[in-house]
Amino acid sequence: MAFGNVGTGIQSPPAQLVGTANAITQKYVLPSLGDAVLKPSPVFWSMTKKGIKQQGGELVYPILTQEETTGGAYYGDQLLNTTVIDSIQPATQVWRSYYQSVAVPVLDAVMNRGQAGILPLMKTKFEVACGSLLQKLSRALWHSSPQNTSLDIDDIISWVKTANNTIAGIDRSNAANAWWKATAGTDNTSGALSTANAEKAYQSVVFGYDEPDLMVIDQSKYAGFKGNFTQNIRYTDDFNDKAAVQAGFRYHFLFNNCIVMPDLFANANEAYILNTKYFYPIFHVDDYFSVDPFIKPSNQRVVVSQIFVTWQLINQNPRSCTYIFDITA
Repeated sequence: MAFGNVGTGIQSPPAQLVGTANAITQKYVLPSLGDAVLKPSPVFWSMTKKGIKQQGGELVYPILTQEETTGGAYYGDQLLNTTVIDSIQPATQVWRSYYQSVAVPVLDAVMNRGQAGILPLMKTKFEVACGSLLQKLSRALWHSSPQNTSLDIDDIISWVKTANNTIAGIDRSNAANAWWKATAGTDNTSGALSTANAEKAYQSVVFGYDEPDLMVIDQSKYAGFKGNFTQNIRYTDDFNDKAAVQAGFRYHFLFNNCIVMPDLFANANEAYILNTKYFYPIFHVDDYFSVDPFIKPSNQRVVVSQIFVTWQLINQNPRSCTYIFDITA
């Protein structure tokens, strides 16, 4: 006889009476859902960790585009310049909506009940749906396929790397709108990201005490960049963990004022320096991870629900962000 050993099947070895054991043995199901597919996005977390920003209605924000020149030194009864200057321009973005379906055959849910229902099928499927939706939002931040269509949000690549696009209704290919571009990228030339090139890029987006706070690199290039600093780790510091020597950084390290972190969704061979004070996701207040109740089609014994979120990625100050390219090691 041949017996299957998928799921809660008994295997040989160690059992010899495989068929008998499969018929009478109570199976143990680990009461937790293991994840071998989904990937976390530190960037998505970092951009939202300061609090969820919500707004209703049309997504418009004012941008100061030029200094008003009506001022300066004067004398006595000199006629003063009272010219009216239209120095503020609205940036307008379109809300983007995302969904995730949860579909479960009713008969499958019935079979899951009783002793076998240690992990409720409906709850487990909903957990999978939440994780799957998060993947779509994380890919959308980086313009990664399939989240790179005209229906997706204005992503990090469109805001920071692309210089000749129209974003938030403002044409950046027009020289008159140069104020709406991100700071030009820094060429790393070759090899691992050097501290000199990182410093050059960092200082290009520092404005007084207003400094970027997030530096993102893909994981392999992150390892090369971190290698510039490992020789500075002190193993004899009294405040270090005495239980074991830390052979690397226990936490993310800082480069100037930037938290440096790797992201599995980030573009290869590039690093991005961002200021999340101005660059962050915004969510529609009336469609913030809304969940429809489960409904059943008239001709199928299946129940379906959807999770919805309407959001956009805004950047009130593109010049405060930049990127580094040609990182080859």
